[in-house]
Parts: sequence; structure tokens; C-alpha cells
Amino acid sequence: MEILVADDHTMFRSGLRRIIEQEFPNAYIDEASSCATVLDKIRTSSWSLVILDIAMGEQNSLNILPDIKRAHPDIPVLVLSMYNDRHFIIQSLRAGASGYLTKEHTSEELITGMKTVLSGHRYISGSVAENLAEYLAMGGSESPHEALSVREREVFLLIARGRSVSEIATMLSVSVKTVSTYRARILEKIGLGSNAELMRYALKHGLVE
Repeated sequence: MEILVADDHTMFRSGLRRIIEQEFPNAYIDEASSCATVLDKIRTSSWSLVILDIAMGEQNSLNILPDIKRAHPDIPVLVLSMYNDRHFIIQSLRAGASGYLTKEHTSEELITGMKTVLSGHRYISGSVAENLAEYLAMGGSESPHEALSVREREVFLLIARGRSVSEIATMLSVSVKTVSTYRARILEKIGLGSNAELMRYALKHGLVE
């Protein structure tokens, strides 16, 4: 079995590798920290499973998911994200992902998800399924924040959780200036004027607790 782990955070990749090695001791595991590296490894090697983070640095890895599926339609891709957010979930599944998990889930659920998609089935966790069910119950109506890009969505949710610009820059491995630019775009797209308004908007729409 050959497994490709794609995430731009070295420590997270290392932890994920250890979990996988314990369950699949005979598996060959390789790592990628950028979208370009993922595509290069997909084109030059054969894989049983790809575990893919949504945002790697400045790049949205969902943009390369169709390329992965075109190159190898049968490769299951399990998306692992920081957020239980229906925008990411729906976009991932539409782009060809076999499953979606958030990084807060236990190692046991990760292994369950891996085994499920490796067997040819789709996998989403209970909390992800509940999120989608609520969206469908509302008629699938679009709100202003649905127009945000993946990276804008990440910054939006972090601001809504009270993170400072410098904290967000560190977490996402980008510059403070870049985060400030994203913040300005987010406020413009949603029609808000301040972080306080953004936080109230997120609470109103059930995006944060």
C-alpha cells in the first residue's frame, strides 16, 4: 500500500505518519508540502490513497483535486481540514474527494475514514454529515460568506474566533500583510466594516460557537 500525505505543516505530517504506520506497518508513506509536489508525485508514482489538506501555504489544494482525479480516477482522496464548514465540505466532494474529516477528529476516526475510502466507499464523519443536513434543511440557500475563497474562508473563521492578524499569519505560514489583505477582501465581500461585525455575523450564521 502506498499513501501520500499532503500538508504544509511538518509536525502535523509527522504525527499523521506515526498514526498510519501503527495501523498499516507495511505501507509505504511519502509526504508533500505543496500543491506542485503533490502533482509531481501523482504523475510519477502509483498511490493507493492521498490524504490532502485543503490549504497549503498560499495555495488551495482543491484546485488540483480534479487534476489528481483526471490523472488517476481510481485514487481515493481523503480531505483533512481544520474546519467543519459546509463550504469546504461541499467543494471537496464536488471536486472528487472520497471523504472529508476535520483535524480535530481522533486517530481512530482517521483510520476508519482511510479504510472506508480504500474499500471504494465515501466517508464523512457524523459532525460533517450533520452540518450538511442542516444546510439542506435550509434549502441550500447561499449567504454572502459562501462567495469567499478557501483561503479567505480560513482567515474569516480565525478572525471570527478572535485570533489576531499576527496569530493568523503564524498559523497559516503567511505574512501579516497577506492576512490584512485577506481581511479587507472578506469585509468587502460580506459587506461588513469591522472585526466586531464579522464576529457577530459568524455567530448569527452558526459558523462559530
